[in-house]
Amino acid sequence: MAVTVTTLKNSHKEAVVKVSGTAATGTIDISTLLADNQQLESGGTPTVAITGFHVNALSGSTVTVTRNSVDVLNIPGPNIDTVQFNMHGFVDNIEDDQDIAVTIAGAAADIYLFLRKTGGYATTHEPAYFGAYDDITAVGS
Repeated sequence: MAVTVTTLKNSHKEAVVKVSGTAATGTIDISTLLADNQQLESGGTPTVAITGFHVNALSGSTVTVTRNSVDVLNIPGPNIDTVQFNMHGFVDNIEDDQDIAVTIAGAAADIYLFLRKTGGYATTHEPAYFGAYDDITAVGS
């Protein structure tokens, strides 16, 4: 069975990506996590931190998350758990400028990765210029 990678949420600062299946590796290309009206900064490198995950791993399965061949998470099954790193005052930014590889071995598993875009993404929500009536000292002007 193959592994499928599905982007469930993609806003200007956050993304939620589901990886499910067994016996394969799915890759999350962080340069493609672009929301509407968003692009990569010119000459910039996109960086994405993992802020948490929800996993549903059957007995006999193992979910391994790696970035640039560095293990970030190893989750053995059976396991149903939700972990929010940012609730504890940190995020996982190991190799944060590298794509995310999720390997599911053994039995089937699903993992939802909660991601925060921390750099390299430009947004067009607010223009970089001001009009005659804008207060440049006020946020959102």
